[in-house]
Amino acid sequence: MDCELKNNLGKRNAYQDAFATLDPIFHSLGLAQPALRALVNLHVKQVSDLQKIDFVTLQKAHGIGPKALKALAQFYL
Repeated sequence: MDCELKNNLGKRNAYQDAFATLDPIFHSLGLAQPALRALVNLHVKQVSDLQKIDFVTLQKAHGIGPKALKALAQFYL
């Protein structure tokens, strides 16, 4: 099976555009692109948006691995 993002330039560009609208704090955490895509898919742009999402939902989101979860957990404390 081929990767949809590799074969779909429009979708890849849409994610890149969405990454540009994310709060710079998320970029400063060094999150990998799968984690950034997960935030976009969860409609998170600002830290305040993240805080509206249940931590379990974040934990189960596709693209949020242990490293990203640890970096984002600080916003739930």
